[in-house]
Amino acid sequence: MRFIPPSFRSGLLVLWLACPLWAVAGDVHYNQMDIKRDGRDKLVFTMSLNLTHLLHQVLAPQTPLVDFLKFHSELSDKALQTAIDKAGTQLGDKSFLQLPSGSKVPIRQWQFPTVQALRETLKAHLFLIDMPTTTPVHVPPMWVQAIGHSKSPWSRAQLQVHKALHPLWVIHQQDQFWLTEQIPLAIVNFE
Repeated sequence: MRFIPPSFRSGLLVLWLACPLWAVAGDVHYNQMDIKRDGRDKLVFTMSLNLTHLLHQVLAPQTPLVDFLKFHSELSDKALQTAIDKAGTQLGDKSFLQLPSGSKVPIRQWQFPTVQALRETLKAHLFLIDMPTTTPVHVPPMWVQAIGHSKSPWSRAQLQVHKALHPLWVIHQQDQFWLTEQIPLAIVNFE
């Protein structure tokens, strides 16, 4: 068993006692996205994500999860920020709205939690994996935001996101739907 500093163990114990259900819940947190229009040409995508799994799938899907968590939790702040920025770029390259005209509105400007918050979550996930339990282990979801801009106004578009976000529960006004590997895109009305 690896050495865990007492201060980190104490912090996890407090977190464990304060929120005992999130750590060993049998229910899986599915990624969620809320879409809000901000003016005629801007959309704000607010997401609640299983971020450690998402980053693993985007940055190093061939690497075992434990190795990924260990490696990234030990990176310097600058190196971890570079990895986060790389993940945001990759997510943005595969996440977009396609307008009826055929033009694409990329989902960019991914805003992740701070490096320190992400590092603590990576460490907590690694710690929880080592706990002797038969129940699946999950860390709490983290909030992420992204922006979509268009040069022209639109009233409907086809939404498609990076497959690492699947399954994704999408909410836009009264509309709610899933994006999955089997259903990778959906029409969203903005009227």
